[in-house]
Amino acid sequence: MSTFPTPESFVECAAHVAAGRLAILPTDTVYGIVADASNEAAVSAIYRAKGKGMESPLQLLFGPSTDRLRDFAELTATAERLVSEIGPGGWTIIVPVRQGWSSVALAGGSTIGFRIPDSPAVHRVVELLEGPLAASSANRHGGPSPTTFAEAIAQVGEFCACAIDAGPTPEGLDSTVIDCSTAEVRILREGAIDRLTIARILGLPSIPVLRSVRP
Repeated sequence: MSTFPTPESFVECAAHVAAGRLAILPTDTVYGIVADASNEAAVSAIYRAKGKGMESPLQLLFGPSTDRLRDFAELTATAERLVSEIGPGGWTIIVPVRQGWSSVALAGGSTIGFRIPDSPAVHRVVELLEGPLAASSANRHGGPSPTTFAEAIAQVGEFCACAIDAGPTPEGLDSTVIDCSTAEVRILREGAIDRLTIARILGLPSIPVLRSVRP
């Protein structure tokens, strides 16, 4: 099941995901458990793998292009500014979901959290799948977010058909979750990108932070 990142392994992983199976992929922050976002049964399986209730939304992972992103999300001006300034990286941005699109990944909500991680593995699988990945950190509910392949396998490996081992993740911290769904921008979780960087990009003297996982 486990393999190192090669062109062949990406093709194999994308084929498993396209067939409705789960996979473990490295991102720039932590290892993630992913499914085809268009397959409701596969998305639901992420919750079961994590031992987590379906009341919490999942993320959507995209490649570097924002073209498909607009099929799923309503990008606010603030969100567009952050994506443009930061580029692929350790952030998750929450915006209103595009009207007419629904998924169990939304947990009944009207917003969506999207990521463009700085991860060749994610970019290639998304490209081969021709659509986004529903994702969460590859840990059991309440367990530590895995920064190594071994940690991810130990927690959710039994539920996944394939897994890519790219070594320890560069950031080693969960993504910074930025809520851009309302007029007041908030950081719901300060992680890989610090609050000062976000505030500077947006031209704000400060920004509310609900919690932080930074050291």
